[in-house]
Amino acid sequence: MGIDLELADVAAARYQLDSCQDSGRPCAHDPDCEENLHRLRSRGPSEFPYRRFHDINEKMRLTGMGYEAKPITETIQADIPGDEQARQDRAAADLRWRSQTAPGMTGIPAFKLQSNDRWLVTTREIDEALAAYAQVPAEQRASLQVDLKWVSWLEWLAVARERGGFEAE
Repeated sequence: MGIDLELADVAAARYQLDSCQDSGRPCAHDPDCEENLHRLRSRGPSEFPYRRFHDINEKMRLTGMGYEAKPITETIQADIPGDEQARQDRAAADLRWRSQTAPGMTGIPAFKLQSNDRWLVTTREIDEALAAYAQVPAEQRASLQVDLKWVSWLEWLAVARERGGFEAE
């Protein structure tokens, strides 16, 4: 199974465009949803080029950038038309579930790169991961950075940090 990673701002713009198109009404946003998505995508690659993360999770664990944990299971009710407050509550619960971490742990939980459950890797998690990597001895970093996939990962994290994190789906 492969997992697609997309920058958080691009994913949010894509969801907003889908919502506007599904509404059957003209988009009332400024800028227009389609224009906004195009603008965000034109800023550079919005998806990580690799889809398998076992090796990345292992290197993150070894460098203190990530950790093994099990996600908390929670049922989010499907969106039911009608009550706007209930819809907003479900959306907030969904965001909390997709952003979850393990209490007392820092970095990126491996489970977010092991399933395509629309996990959200937050800027806080990225900051923690990059701070941990900065503490790794230079010799170890140099030996890891001969792997082009790993170098791409580090570059992706830096970009994703500036773009609100990323989504794993």
